[in-house]
Amino acid sequence: MQQELYLDLNDEKLKLIKKYSLTLNEDLIWECKHKKYSTVKYFSHKFAVKHSTLALLFYIYKLCYAKIKYFENNFNKFEPYKFSYLDGFINCDLYDMEFILHKPSNIMIDLRNLQNIKSVDKFKNFCDYLESFEKAALI
Repeated sequence: MQQELYLDLNDEKLKLIKKYSLTLNEDLIWECKHKKYSTVKYFSHKFAVKHSTLALLFYIYKLCYAKIKYFENNFNKFEPYKFSYLDGFINCDLYDMEFILHKPSNIMIDLRNLQNIKSVDKFKNFCDYLESFEKAALI
């Protein structure tokens, strides 16, 4: 039955699941089991089918729904990146993203730093700051 459930997901979501070593438990929750640590539950299979790869990735990084919606609605202004100690920042596929480049400002955003923005007002200020570069480009 589990193999059949994998067919519900596109290739990009399957690559994300593989990258983070997620397994589907008997309650149909995608989780990560560690030998030395507690099991971490991320999202339901139903959520994985219904939502974007970006939403799944942001859930893994424990980012709130407001951040998911903002980046989904504005993703054309961003590019996914990861960091290689040999090559520095390199463009990558969405499932492999660790950083996100805001193209108008050339600001590289670490997904882990987005976790530190806890209040809605601070997140709005962050978005306004990014968007100020877009407005400046139009002038």
